[in-house]
Amino acid sequence: MPNNNIWQWYLEDYPETLYQASVPKGTPSFQDYWQKQMSKVMGEYQGALGKQAMSGQPPSLFFQDFLQNYPWTQNWFNLSPGQRGVNTGRMAPSLQWRF
Repeated sequence: MPNNNIWQWYLEDYPETLYQASVPKGTPSFQDYWQKQMSKVMGEYQGALGKQAMSGQPPSLFFQDFLQNYPWTQNWFNLSPGQRGVNTGRMAPSLQWRF
C-alpha cells in the first residue's frame, strides 16, 4: 500500500484509532452501532488474513485497505430493525383506568 502519510505507522500500531476514524458518517444509531463493533470487524479482518495464508499467499492485507472496502451500509441494512435500534412498537402501551 503506497502511502506518503508520515503518520501511517501510528495507524498501523493503533488499529483502534484507525477503526474509529474509519466509521462512516450516518445517522446517530448507525454510527453508535459501528463504533461498538470493532471486535466483530477485527475478527473479520483476521479471518481475511487467515484465508490469504491458507491459500498459500502471504497475509498482506492492510487493515486500512480492509476498512476502505468494508460493506458498512450493506451489513447495516442486513440487521433487523431491533438490532439497528429502531423502535418497532406499533401500539401504545395499554391504558388502565382506575375508578
